[in-house]
Amino acid sequence: MKKKKRIIEELARKYRDGAIPPCRHFGECGGCLFQDISYENQLALKEEYLRAELGGVCDVKAVRASRPFGYRGRMDMVTAFGRSGLRKRGSYRRVVDIESCDIMQEKSNTAFMAIKPLIAEIEDYDYLAHAGYLRYVVLRQGMYTGELMLNFVVASHENRLAGLIDALPEGVDSVSLLLSDGRADVSFGEPFETVRGGTIEERLGDLRFSIAPNSFFQSNASIALPMYEDIRRMVRGRTLDLYSGVGSISLFVAGAADSVAGVEVNPEGVAMAERNREMNTIENARFVRADVLDYLRECDERFDTVILDPPRSGMHPAAAALLSRLAPERIIYMSCNPSTFRDDLGALAGYRVEAFEAFDMFPQTPHIETLALLLRR
Repeated sequence: MKKKKRIIEELARKYRDGAIPPCRHFGECGGCLFQDISYENQLALKEEYLRAELGGVCDVKAVRASRPFGYRGRMDMVTAFGRSGLRKRGSYRRVVDIESCDIMQEKSNTAFMAIKPLIAEIEDYDYLAHAGYLRYVVLRQGMYTGELMLNFVVASHENRLAGLIDALPEGVDSVSLLLSDGRADVSFGEPFETVRGGTIEERLGDLRFSIAPNSFFQSNASIALPMYEDIRRMVRGRTLDLYSGVGSISLFVAGAADSVAGVEVNPEGVAMAERNREMNTIENARFVRADVLDYLRECDERFDTVILDPPRSGMHPAAAALLSRLAPERIIYMSCNPSTFRDDLGALAGYRVEAFEAFDMFPQTPHIETLALLLRR
């Protein structure tokens, strides 16, 4: 991680070209690092970084562009020390009071600005002293539906937000209270009160996806859609989708597969995947609640294609070995961390990289999403 940070800092100095940051908080807030670099140069920077990380194993080409601003479908605003916003760059202990955020979608931005004075009247949470009530305000928005969700993550099983909720602006489709009463600083929790809706929908192509408060869904739908279209073109035969979440990839590619089995450890994710399957009337997909490593240990089925979209930490080393033993003809690997992707490639020694592309899932930040097709040697 320190090596990556050093490389990114060196590249940022090289590509910084005097672009004027549009956000008033740039330089103080830790959410964006590249607003003083033109978008063209951001893409060039990320391409050079990928060449340094993966040049020996992948044919790295230009990074596919996204919309530079207004793309994020989820923002987690921390409420602490009399402020609501994002943490200060380089300091976990301080919070920047956000007045606007240029990477948020417009409707989310407008809603957050409208409720900021109301948030200020609620007791916030001191995450250093582990005392208080309101920990996070989480905003989630469908890019292609415009539906908006607000989740209030609180430290005690009580609703002190009646006045705030009554004054919410028009257009908020879902409002939930989530309990997070441990010491861990997390922006999710157990839903204990649904004030409105409970879910929102997003649309990718012809499919609709229902999203619950704790469901994982891609944060930039505008670039997730072409990624999913590429994955669908790569799929063949019987398909296994590991780390399947709410089933977005499984269901998107089902029309190109003989069958799809999605594996996800989060019970809410599995429940939402089944709901999404039924909502889109897809008959050749099924979902299994299981840890990926446990599933692979017990798996006695044969698959032609395996799709991977693991967490930033990558695959468990034993999972890579078990996947190699499963020996699918092709593996489609979607990664948010080039370093762990490279390490996993080394563990999947029986495969070669047939195709590789990078996507700018998170403009204004150092993060990159990659997609690779691996074929069995």
